[in-house]
Amino acid sequence: MSKKQVIVFVVVMLIVTAFAFWKADFIKRYGSVAQVWVMVMLVLLTAAYVLSTRKMAQEMKEQRYSECLPLLAPIILQTLNTQGLAPNEVHYECLQSGVGIKVMWCNVGKGVAINSQFSFWTASASSGKATSFPLRELGTVEVGGKKEVDYSEILDDGQLHNISDAYQPRVEAEYLDIYERKVTTVQKFRIDEQNKKAFLGELYFTVNGRRLGEETT
Repeated sequence: MSKKQVIVFVVVMLIVTAFAFWKADFIKRYGSVAQVWVMVMLVLLTAAYVLSTRKMAQEMKEQRYSECLPLLAPIILQTLNTQGLAPNEVHYECLQSGVGIKVMWCNVGKGVAINSQFSFWTASASSGKATSFPLRELGTVEVGGKKEVDYSEILDDGQLHNISDAYQPRVEAEYLDIYERKVTTVQKFRIDEQNKKAFLGELYFTVNGRRLGEETT
């Protein structure tokens, strides 16, 4: 119960108690008025109880959802020589073609990821186009489970797309929780065009289209 609801409840109880200790002759004289006030107080009391119960039910729902939320986090595995690369650096050429890029998807959440699918958008080539690898289905990922995707194995499925200046290459995962909420993971890459380098960029999750941490239920 919120602070405001507690104050309302206390005021109502004080008023009801005051009614109970009124003199009998006053009650007889103004009985109808007193009855109306008692009814009003009872309505307010009921409303405060309903609000408190609704808030409690919402909090329990959110807690239940959070306890069953799967979160697939990517680990970028590079099959080519990584000597000389920074800890968060990715082979620029690999990110352009998909060759030599593997992703290990780990379920670090508290729920099972159902109908998991994974996709990859490369860095742009000199033509100004990027290759998208379509969703690849890998089924269920249990809590603590892992699924590996090797994009070198599915190069023939890639499709070229014209891109804008705001484009960022990325790997994505789409999956459902047990309540059929759609969850996505997006790992972006930062590109240093001048030095022909690529780095891990923003990582974020969405639930039903909203960023994790916002209202998702």
